[in-house]
Amino acid sequence: MRTLCFLTLLVLLNVGDSLKCHLISYGSLADTNAITTSTSLQECPIGANSCVKTIDYSRNVFSKQCQIGNCTTSTGISQAPANCFNSSNNGAIYSTCCCYGDGCNSAPMSAPALISAFLFGIFAFYVLS
Repeated sequence: MRTLCFLTLLVLLNVGDSLKCHLISYGSLADTNAITTSTSLQECPIGANSCVKTIDYSRNVFSKQCQIGNCTTSTGISQAPANCFNSSNNGAIYSTCCCYGDGCNSAPMSAPALISAFLFGIFAFYVLS
């Protein structure tokens, strides 16, 4: 009985202590206000262990969300440390960053970092094609 009470207390103490990420379902890279403005942190659903930021350079848009589970690598290996990688699919070039910790997906890449990532993405697209 003591064990059950102790476990119940632990669960109650951890409620509301879930991961919090910045959430933007669709933002334009052309809109400087959307890029530089951080949204307030929002609680992630149960099971979310990481935050993700994705940039689609072909459509000039980005998103930020919670991710159920841990980060993965570009090759699909799960349980990965925080990472960023570029990928391409049918001519579209993406940059994906995954991280652990409240609000870690807040700031978008700076302009020089965006340009570098974009150029790397184009290079990777032509090399991989």
